[in-house]
Amino acid sequence: MKPILRPSARRLAATAALATAACLAGCASHTHVVGLGPTGTGETSVRQYYIFFGLIALNEVDTQRLAPELTSYAVHTRSAFVDLLLAPLLLPLTATSRTVTVRT
Repeated sequence: MKPILRPSARRLAATAALATAACLAGCASHTHVVGLGPTGTGETSVRQYYIFFGLIALNEVDTQRLAPELTSYAVHTRSAFVDLLLAPLLLPLTATSRTVTVRT
């Protein structure tokens, strides 16, 4: 019986599967709810940058400044699509970025 895929096609399929898994494995998300959580439809996003692959933060994101005078909101930190697009440009500088979204 002949194999279904030629060795070169198998190698290409394995490489594509590995590349897809590597891209998806880097996605991380964290949500922190303050008070009762978001009560409206407001949303503010800021990008936070790190150097040495996340060891040192370059800028400080103050969530209380993004949601002034509110006691109930949600902070969502994630690697967004734009962060993935910036990754090849920031990688030579050992820098990474994450998106911080405050929902009010």
